[in-house]
Amino acid sequence: MTFKYQEYIHAISNCPPSDYQPIEMTVYRFVFEENHEQSKNSFLPVLIIKPHRKFNTPQQCCQGYALSLFDTKNHAEQRYNQLRKNRPNISQSLGTHLAKGSIDKIDGIASSVDQKGHFSLHEYQHTDLSQKFKIINQLEIN
Repeated sequence: MTFKYQEYIHAISNCPPSDYQPIEMTVYRFVFEENHEQSKNSFLPVLIIKPHRKFNTPQQCCQGYALSLFDTKNHAEQRYNQLRKNRPNISQSLGTHLAKGSIDKIDGIASSVDQKGHFSLHEYQHTDLSQKFKIINQLEIN
């Protein structure tokens, strides 16, 4: 299958990595409210959002074209709070709310879930995750 950001990842060796697999599970993601000026970025990988982040390795660049997701609400909230300690304005780039959704095997391929509950999803070309997620709570009061 063709990936959503194929034109960017085709030149990156082993991207997505060969150990990524299709998955089916309930997942969580940081998002902006629908009426927020940044809401258009809620389901875009960090290397598609401008200004682009800088990455040093091909592996990091490959991950920059995937979506970051979490396996539990608790893991997502823990990570958000950890990031907020070092970057108090993190809500301006990551999101202000937590959304819950479901990923199906037809949506893309994913990395293994790490010890902090995080994993990356490379979406297939016609996947639209924005239709599969609903906001469940606010992460930070602005």
